Amino acid sequence: MAEYAGLHILKSPYHIDNEFDYFLPPHLRDEVRVGDFVTVPFGTANTREIALVVSLKASPSKELQNYKPIISVCDKRLSLSEEMLGLCFFMKEQTLCTVGDAVRSMLPSAALTKPHEIYKCTDTEPNRRSLDSVTLFILDYIRKKKKVDFENLKSHFGPAAKPTVKKLIETGLIEKDYEIRESAVRYERSYKLAVDTETAKQIKDRTDTVFRLRSAAHISIVSYLLDKEGMEISEKQLTEDCAVTYTQLKALCDKGILEKISKQVDRSLPLVQLEEYLNVQKDPIKLNDEQSTAFETLRQLADSGEPKAALLFGVTGSGKTSVMMKTIDHVLEQNKSVIVLLPEISLTPQTLDIFCSRYGNEVAIIHSGLSDGERLDTHRRIKRGEVKVVIGTRSAVFAPLDDLGMIIIDEEQEHTYKSDQDPKYHARDIARYRVNKHSALLLLASATPSFESYTKAIEGKYTLVQLKSRYGNAKLPRVSVVDMRKNSSGTLASPLGNALCERLVENKQKNEQSILFINRRGYNSFVSCRSCGEAVSCPTCSVSMTYHTLPSSYEQGELRCHWCGRRMPLPKVCPSCESEHISRMGYGTQRIEQELGTLLPDSTILRMDTDTTGTKNAYGEILGKFKRQEADVLLGTQMVTKGHDFPNVTLVGVMLADASLYLDDYRAAERTFSMLTQVIGRAGRADKEGEAIIQTNNPDNECIRLACEQNYEKFYKNEIRLRKQLKFPPFCDIALLSLSSADEKELLKASKILSEKFSELVSKEYSDIPIMTFGPFEAPVYKVDNKYRMRMVIKCKLNKRSRAMFSELLCDFSRSGAKGLTLSIDFNPSTL
Repeated sequence: MAEYAGLHILKSPYHIDNEFDYFLPPHLRDEVRVGDFVTVPFGTANTREIALVVSLKASPSKELQNYKPIISVCDKRLSLSEEMLGLCFFMKEQTLCTVGDAVRSMLPSAALTKPHEIYKCTDTEPNRRSLDSVTLFILDYIRKKKKVDFENLKSHFGPAAKPTVKKLIETGLIEKDYEIRESAVRYERSYKLAVDTETAKQIKDRTDTVFRLRSAAHISIVSYLLDKEGMEISEKQLTEDCAVTYTQLKALCDKGILEKISKQVDRSLPLVQLEEYLNVQKDPIKLNDEQSTAFETLRQLADSGEPKAALLFGVTGSGKTSVMMKTIDHVLEQNKSVIVLLPEISLTPQTLDIFCSRYGNEVAIIHSGLSDGERLDTHRRIKRGEVKVVIGTRSAVFAPLDDLGMIIIDEEQEHTYKSDQDPKYHARDIARYRVNKHSALLLLASATPSFESYTKAIEGKYTLVQLKSRYGNAKLPRVSVVDMRKNSSGTLASPLGNALCERLVENKQKNEQSILFINRRGYNSFVSCRSCGEAVSCPTCSVSMTYHTLPSSYEQGELRCHWCGRRMPLPKVCPSCESEHISRMGYGTQRIEQELGTLLPDSTILRMDTDTTGTKNAYGEILGKFKRQEADVLLGTQMVTKGHDFPNVTLVGVMLADASLYLDDYRAAERTFSMLTQVIGRAGRADKEGEAIIQTNNPDNECIRLACEQNYEKFYKNEIRLRKQLKFPPFCDIALLSLSSADEKELLKASKILSEKFSELVSKEYSDIPIMTFGPFEAPVYKVDNKYRMRMVIKCKLNKRSRAMFSELLCDFSRSGAKGLTLSIDFNPSTL
């Protein structure tokens, strides 16, 4: 039997994120398993930390005199399976994160809390004469409570708590211990009568001789529950109906008249608990010939018994969702489970409704809008085996499903599938690992696939499945490109061109709906001084601030920083030269909303951006109104471009279509093409003919022209040739080294040291690795929230050898213990 366990401490920094051996006490040897979480003493101060058990062994790796013991085992419901434990080490190797970072990405944040310090009495009998009154009072309080934390003592006894606790520990009257508290668990209290019916009637009639209640409130509670004939009544209903308080209910429980029942609330079913989903009727999915061929190909891949990957490449409106759901039905029939990943902006109530109405209570949903408690309950529900289909954003790829049959990544080109915080993983890589372990199918779907995925499909590494036509009678919308340099509508600064204005009015007259897209929020893009030319910048970031109007009036507003969130009033004079000639330049969603109100005074305009979707249900409420045709125009940022299917939308307008082309990023053209293709595809998705109007200052740009033609193959062919010549992905990998510090001088010193250390590694130990190095140089936004940022960009091929080099570099930096300096390494970042 194993007497020692190999552990990874979850809070270890990268350079000491190694396996530590701990002694396994005899009473825990039958309980501890690989994948469990345990509490252990760590470091010279023996602070209690949570660790992951990664191995069990008969003897330790090194012969030391004393090994620290494992203290306790955490909730077994959180233990990792062999697959998920292996995934932790896969992520550590692939992304250079710690095992703790990997674990925290897999588990809900409320699942594992830091061991909590508590105090409890020992068996030692106190000499009460030698103790002062305060000490005795605190000792008796701890004995009565059995265990109590310091915050509790401090709230009851104030400043006297700290020295008294220290004294009681020294005298051996109390001892310090640790416990893992279950977090984010919510209970619902209900009550019922604890006395028989006859006694309750006597209390109601004031004739009982045992309890002799005199309070009118107490008697009304008993009378109310008596009428309910033994039913359990929730505390909320009871307090509202009887106009009583919790204290009055507790008093009756203490007397033995009422019985309190506490039930844990499962918060994982916010959608599928709705009555309409309880009796699910799976209507047959009707596929056309092209869809049927696609489904048959996917069915064969799913049934192969081997890990497979496919790219479902179809034009917008071609019915990719129907093919995916038909494939999901087939996988579920084989008693296997499915994960469906969606980018955040596509995770709409409409999409969730499609899946929940078909699969009912077998569905679990994971996304950023869930509370900690909802995430924890959802995780537990999945582990209990109550779920067959998990739908969610990037983190849903970690759902602890057994017998995984398929993982679908819809809109797979979206950058939101790549995490920009530790661990910096891509959901596609995690999905590949998991389907390999389960011999399952990885299905990527998009109308504009990423170049990496499409290249693999062409090379035969993925199976390419195509849908070239729209479903049913729907046709691709006709597209008009408007040169805004020639626009003469209103003032020169008007964001709405003549053609778009005319079509918006026509659409209103025909009772048809329109969607307008601009990828800028706020009213004006920036505020500039006409005397010195300087823009008003954020004091803590090196970016200009955006002017936002207040909800109450377009005439009042403030400046906001879209990086740190800082707000400040619009200055009356220029901060640089004190000139009074301040101008607001550019436009965003608020400005267009105002102009639409003038153009269409009788229309209802809905604006969807970060400012209007801040509350939990705002997103669904806005889309619900538009779906019910309670609004004529939906205006917004990228939130309106994907995941929507509104049959009455016949017009799409795009403003500043070329703005994203000028970003300093090799993916700028690819993302512009994807964005335009997707938003154009929102129009004419039913029997009505659709139209898209693209407003741009660069109408001859090839990317815009090919997006209007929906010609992905030609765009890919032209762009991939350029990437091959310039050595950009998918023909190489990119490692982004980022240094940040609040001290600019220290940052510049560290950047020089980092560059020298990297050059030394490349020229000596790792001279066999082909590398192109750029930098160090300032980040595109040099200062964010008072922290300065420097970068190095490395082009190479990622493999075990190159990752070992970057790991050594990160270890050296972590080991140096540089205060206030942070180094992060991001492989193939979503943005440069």
